[in-house]
Amino acid sequence: MRKCFSTLICLVLFSLAMIAQIPASGPYLIKAGKFYDAEKNVFLKDQEILVEGNSIKAVGSKLTIPKGTTVINLSNATVTPGLIDLHTHLLMSQRLEDNLAADVLLHSSEYRVLRAAGYAQSYLQSGFTAIRDLGNSGQYLDLEVAAAIRRGFIPGPRMFTSGPILSAMDGQFYQLPLKEQEKITHLEYRVINGVDDAVLAVKEHVNNQVDVIKMVAFGERMGLTLDEMKAIVKTAHEYGKKVTAHATTDNIITQALAAGVDGIEHGYYITDSTLEKMVRQGVYLVPTDVSLQGGIEREEAMHKKDHDTVELKKMLQPLTDRLTKARQKGVTIGAGSDAYFDLRISRGDDAKQTLAAYFEEGMPAADVLKTATWNAALILGRKNDIGVLRPGAKADIVVFNGDLETNFKKVLFDVRLVIKDGKVVHQ
Repeated sequence: MRKCFSTLICLVLFSLAMIAQIPASGPYLIKAGKFYDAEKNVFLKDQEILVEGNSIKAVGSKLTIPKGTTVINLSNATVTPGLIDLHTHLLMSQRLEDNLAADVLLHSSEYRVLRAAGYAQSYLQSGFTAIRDLGNSGQYLDLEVAAAIRRGFIPGPRMFTSGPILSAMDGQFYQLPLKEQEKITHLEYRVINGVDDAVLAVKEHVNNQVDVIKMVAFGERMGLTLDEMKAIVKTAHEYGKKVTAHATTDNIITQALAAGVDGIEHGYYITDSTLEKMVRQGVYLVPTDVSLQGGIEREEAMHKKDHDTVELKKMLQPLTDRLTKARQKGVTIGAGSDAYFDLRISRGDDAKQTLAAYFEEGMPAADVLKTATWNAALILGRKNDIGVLRPGAKADIVVFNGDLETNFKKVLFDVRLVIKDGKVVHQ
């Protein structure tokens, strides 16, 4: 027993020593036991990654190693590009039993920004080196957090922002007193009043340098008109911005597609014909699905201790059916968690439960990773820059303990090392 324990300690120390060899400056070479090629969507063995500065210089087997290069042997690990979450709400946290408006009413902007700093770090620790934040972030607080990360004030992933969501007068708040409804909604959303105002709202967002326009096709009581949505999309495209729509049911998704949106968020209930229309129009889907463990975590947060997993699986089955059909039709799928609940697990690990959900819903490990790497980067307009390990790409790299291909759900939550811009940000 003592010998086994000593061996374990030696292995741990050896692993830490290997990681510690990554230099603060100068080139280094990672020897990966298992390597995920996001572009080809395959796992490869015995690949090497040469990193110089903040980018990848070369990838392959038996690379020529420049003089002075530090070599890091990670033969028992899986190396992937940094993960990307396309649907986050870094500025929001809600108990499951609370109204969606609770956070904006109970917490100051300063509180929400400071809390978001912790969430941003947890994303890094879970292996996410890029996120797209889609509103519920006050009036452009997401841009403040993104700027703080970019300037090195706080650790966090690359952050793509939407600013306040464009919506009808009620946003996504429900059961608010009528006399308070409009005032409260304006704190969190950009309320649209007619076609001309829709055009103005997009220009405001572009002027504030958002990365994407997010709109709620239908809120709690009413939605944007088709003409308003068309005006949003037309104006956004004129300024080179994509538009993604919160849309959950088929009739709403159909309206958003008629307006010309680039993406659908959630899309819980979609018919075959609508999926086919998405393929024809080149519209992506971000399925914010819940894993079995994610469902249990939500029940725990509601103080429910006895979990009926059979019933949970039955509740989640419609998500599986929708994802399966979307894959069969050829819809481009990007990973997005919609993580905003106050749970016992970290925000970053809650986000990864969505990847676990895709796996439970029948996606092979490689296809799951593609949604959170190659596809996600494509949706962000950052193809060949992030979400892939190839020469010229950013050195955003995640190292997982073990074989991610054969033991996906366990190894996914065992992050050994995270590199962003060529620098170790978590180990």
